[in-house]
Amino acid sequence: MTTKELTEKGAIYFSQLKTGLSQYQNKAVVMGQEEAYHFFLEKQQKEYPQNAYADFYYFCLPKEARQKADAVLGKEELLYLKQLGETIGQKEPIAGAEEFQKEPITEAEEIIFPLEERLLWIITKLNQTELLFSTIYFTGEKGKRSTWWGNYGEEYLVFWEKRASLEKRENL
Repeated sequence: MTTKELTEKGAIYFSQLKTGLSQYQNKAVVMGQEEAYHFFLEKQQKEYPQNAYADFYYFCLPKEARQKADAVLGKEELLYLKQLGETIGQKEPIAGAEEFQKEPITEAEEIIFPLEERLLWIITKLNQTELLFSTIYFTGEKGKRSTWWGNYGEEYLVFWEKRASLEKRENL
């Protein structure tokens, strides 16, 4: 999925952190891997069963960076990534099955996936190890949607609409 398709689904999306900090309410939430996994999973299942996505740049990483990420993942997680990669045209196997030889996808091709349990587990694991940060998007109506940026120190920066800008838009 592209970022254009993501925003059409009602996501709060911005490419630079300073944009998010200036245009949206925000706060930092610290959660370890398991706590973050259970928090996001419950939020998705209860509030956003069809409206949760994540950017996952694993397939954009250079080979050496992918190998570092692969080193903290288990065999089942690596096989899942192989299957996920095949959905976007990454046909070669990744580490854990065989050496991952394909060149990384260019960064211009933003990689957005529906949030699945296995992907969420991998995202929270890689965020905790600070090897790869992902953003989780809960899409939908203004005032209910949010965006969660993975960050250093087991931190997630959450963004939502500012009340004043919502009221201003509603009055238009």
